[in-house]
Amino acid sequence: AQPVHGPAGPRAGTVVAAVSLVPYEHTAHLALVASLILDAVLLVLVVAFAHASVGRALRPVAEMTAQAADWSEHDLDRRFALGPPRDELTSLAATLDGLLGRLSASLRHEQRFSAEVAHELRTPLANLRVQTEIALARERRPEELRDALAAVQQQTDRLAAVVDTLVAAAEREADPHGGTVDAGEAALAASRAYTALAEERGVALDVEPPAEPIEVDVDPAFAAQILAPVVENGLRYGRSRVCVAVARDGGAVRFRIADDGPGVGLDEAEAVFAPGARGSAADGSRGAGLGLALARRLARSAGGDVTVEPGADGGSFDVRLPAS
Repeated sequence: AQPVHGPAGPRAGTVVAAVSLVPYEHTAHLALVASLILDAVLLVLVVAFAHASVGRALRPVAEMTAQAADWSEHDLDRRFALGPPRDELTSLAATLDGLLGRLSASLRHEQRFSAEVAHELRTPLANLRVQTEIALARERRPEELRDALAAVQQQTDRLAAVVDTLVAAAEREADPHGGTVDAGEAALAASRAYTALAEERGVALDVEPPAEPIEVDVDPAFAAQILAPVVENGLRYGRSRVCVAVARDGGAVRFRIADDGPGVGLDEAEAVFAPGARGSAADGSRGAGLGLALARRLARSAGGDVTVEPGADGGSFDVRLPAS
């Protein structure tokens, strides 16, 4: 609105001009609605794109997880084998490979333990059955029944010894580095356990301690469990002498158990460590322990090994255990 003045100066009137604001308000409303719709569409597109991208990125993880779950039930020997970790996926593959490896090792350990139990208990159980069948076959005098019961008791003691040995070995194998032991003391302890057998067979059992004290990085009882079967084997096949020599061998301690028996053939160097296997020089005697197979397995679980030096005239077994 603007005033209008006449020639003489007084106000003659007012001129009023107006325009409607409705179109502008409508345009602003449309812009607001369009902006909200565009924001909603963009939000939906971003969410869909993010979901697709994340799903695409995680699809290999889901596939690897499904494969690992399937392998853990049907084929524990399968591995992803993607090489050294380079990114998140290869790190996950390496982690799953390690997990599958531990599961496979645990399963093999359980299977081996079951096989050893079955192998070691088969003979005493069969003997028990034979003794009871003979005792029940006909009427027997009290002396004969007493002898049968004594035989049954002997086989029962053997069963108990086998079970105790297997359980103790399984427990110690889980954590062999539970302490340290002097190498000379370990050799003496293993030898003293078979003094009666040495006297019975008329075999001299000698121990040559190391020139200076050496500590073995295994539990004392675990070291005895490893050495005992090897010493017993030497006494069973040695003719007149068995010697246990102890010495340092680099970062390990070597226990050399040598005897003057018939020795082990070249073709038997590995076979004698199989459960239940016997060399060609076997005399038919029965042992109550797990023998060389268990000794090697326990030594390897502690980071060592048990090997044999074949020879036609005598032989020797080397037990290597880590030095502390």
